[in-house]
Amino acid sequence: MKLVVLFLPFVLLLPACSDSANRQEIDLSDAVTENPADGVGHYVYAMNMPREVSPGEDLDVQMEWRTVGSVDPNARYTMDVRLIGPARKDFSIPSGANTVGELHLANWLSYDFAVPENFPAGDYVLAVRLRDSARDFQEVPLGYRDERLVGDGFYRLGEFRVRSGL
Repeated sequence: MKLVVLFLPFVLLLPACSDSANRQEIDLSDAVTENPADGVGHYVYAMNMPREVSPGEDLDVQMEWRTVGSVDPNARYTMDVRLIGPARKDFSIPSGANTVGELHLANWLSYDFAVPENFPAGDYVLAVRLRDSARDFQEVPLGYRDERLVGDGFYRLGEFRVRSGL
């Protein structure tokens, strides 16, 4: 009986260990601007995401959001995520489902973004932007250097690959 008890935890940990080889830790601290446009900087400081996913799988992403500067305690932000590559897909996370900017200095958020079954294989960029839910969804300046901009107010955070569905 002891052998089974000692063996069982090893078996349960094995999938988690093999999955970690497909994860990447991304440090974005060097991409942050010293003087945010409006005196407030919202940004993803670090993140963890897969290196590769297959069509139909979830892209499981953890982001460490930070906010610096004077924050409006009533501000609520919609977070938009865009996958950019051979195809494009947008996701919106409403203000009620995230806590970006709510007087937190550091805030880890975790999301699963469903990669469409028909998504073509290739290299993709994951990009993010914020919109002010209380101000007609106006874009909120993020605290990144301009070279991270990829259009429409989105900032490049990381890269991943979509495997061939065949």
